[in-house]
Amino acid sequence: MSILCRLIWHHTYRYLTVLLLMLTCTLAQAHESSTAYLNLALEDADSTTDIIYDATYELSLRDLALLIDIDANSDNQVSWVEVTSQTPLIEQLITSKVTLAHAAQACQVARFAPLAVNTRGGFNYLYTRFSLSCDQPIDSLDYQILAGIDANHRLILTQANTDTPLQVLTVGQNPLGTEADSGWMAITTNFLKSGIHHLLIGLDHLLFLFVLLIPAVYIRKQKQLVAVSNPKAALIEVFWIATSFTLAHSITLSLAALQIVSIPARFIESVIALSIAFAALNNLVPMLRVRAVYLAFFFGLIHGFGFANVLVDLPLDTSARVLALLSFNIGIELGQLVFIAVVFPIALLLRHTQFYKWGVFYIGSLIGILVALWWFFERAF
Repeated sequence: MSILCRLIWHHTYRYLTVLLLMLTCTLAQAHESSTAYLNLALEDADSTTDIIYDATYELSLRDLALLIDIDANSDNQVSWVEVTSQTPLIEQLITSKVTLAHAAQACQVARFAPLAVNTRGGFNYLYTRFSLSCDQPIDSLDYQILAGIDANHRLILTQANTDTPLQVLTVGQNPLGTEADSGWMAITTNFLKSGIHHLLIGLDHLLFLFVLLIPAVYIRKQKQLVAVSNPKAALIEVFWIATSFTLAHSITLSLAALQIVSIPARFIESVIALSIAFAALNNLVPMLRVRAVYLAFFFGLIHGFGFANVLVDLPLDTSARVLALLSFNIGIELGQLVFIAVVFPIALLLRHTQFYKWGVFYIGSLIGILVALWWFFERAF
């Protein structure tokens, strides 16, 4: 029987190693969340001719670099000359990947204005302006920028001269809002779903929660990990971790989204990566003799600024911005609860096993350190 058990454990660790390597590759290739902006203004709606829209589209240069080679000399520095040299490819990219239509009848791009550069949240954005010729008022958008590359990518769509609310759209086919969709309910629903999605596909935020949650089923006695005998104690610990993280990121999310405090996105994204590495390292080598709840609060303040990147540049008035903020924050909490509901019962069930202790706690924390440091160097430099 003992030989059989050893064989089972041997194969278990082999498969675990392969799984963790696959997970490492997936996480290491993660691209922090990005946002593009599309504004449509009705220019000519004469019923006897085509409807003309004036469109502006902004895409960060870091995202553009994933689609088009804008660093011709490979010096990791993108010059304006290098960007403009790719003007035909950029125009072709927008024409083919940003398709506005009515009843499946696509609008035609009439002309492009010269390219320009704008700055949003500390990042340089390509600014393009073009005209669209449509048979009827548009009712759908097929958005394929970064399809299959960045699951975090979002498009903020605004339509001037209409009652249609601002929309946060994902990659793929999107129906566009109508006047019937306008008002506070549309904003609430839109940003509630956006908050849930932002948390569940935000690998850095999920990894941070993961490295905080996995020690919750242990207590340290004489430098040894001992599984909690009472599940209620672990449940209370998880409750306070989630509560402190929620309270902390709600504070900084509000400050940033309401434009009271502004910190460059590149700096925040880099520090978020460091927070993950530190929390994971503290699992392996306790440097701070404090409960995870305090780490969750301290680093949650930093993660709140990361959440706010979705809301900072929205063209909303104060009341609409507050509503969007509240809805987005509730969505984040719902997404967080879903993640905890999946991870914690598994941790509780396996807390007495060597598989959890070595495979999840120790190896998982080590992978968290490596991935977080990779993210830090990728984002900072």
